[in-house]
Amino acid sequence: MPSFAEIRRALHGAWRLIFIDPRALLEFDGSARGAWHSFWAAAIVLPLNALAIVIPVRAIGDAAQPAANIALDTAGTAVGWLLLLALVYALVRWYGRADRYGLFVCTYNWTQIPQVVAAVLIALLVAGASNLVNFDSIASTPTGPALLAGLAILLARLLRVAILAYEWYVAWVSLEAGILVPIIVVLLDFALGLSILRLTTELA
Repeated sequence: MPSFAEIRRALHGAWRLIFIDPRALLEFDGSARGAWHSFWAAAIVLPLNALAIVIPVRAIGDAAQPAANIALDTAGTAVGWLLLLALVYALVRWYGRADRYGLFVCTYNWTQIPQVVAAVLIALLVAGASNLVNFDSIASTPTGPALLAGLAILLARLLRVAILAYEWYVAWVSLEAGILVPIIVVLLDFALGLSILRLTTELA
């Protein structure tokens, strides 16, 4: 289990990476021990991810997202997390950057915390917009609530883009493998997320 000081340094590093500070990597322990310790981030990430799932969210034109099957969704998140790290290991070995893998794992795991906090904010924004307007009959909605709902949806979408950009930067700065490899990491994460979401939806 990581010490409090190790957790504090890692969270501080994750915060500094938001502001594109490459020196933040010094806050992370890239050793095998540090990489294994970083999986304790799941103790924070998975409950917050469950919170993002259960918050009543309604996409534009869709019915409200059910809050059931949270255990299945959480398990899917954990499986996708591990699958991505396995795929990235194969990728960096092929690319010749296996020496950076421990640092990537440590950095990636701890930086899941600000990402899942952003996911909760997205869920709250979309839920708030859904409470303000009925997207099925938005033309009849008063201007004030419609503008507020539109702003909330815009902020939610900007946060989604920011999460992807942050993930790309984390992979780029930790792997030092050029521009393409971090793009592949983000695409793999995105594809795995969609695949696991589809699978858990079918199993629900």
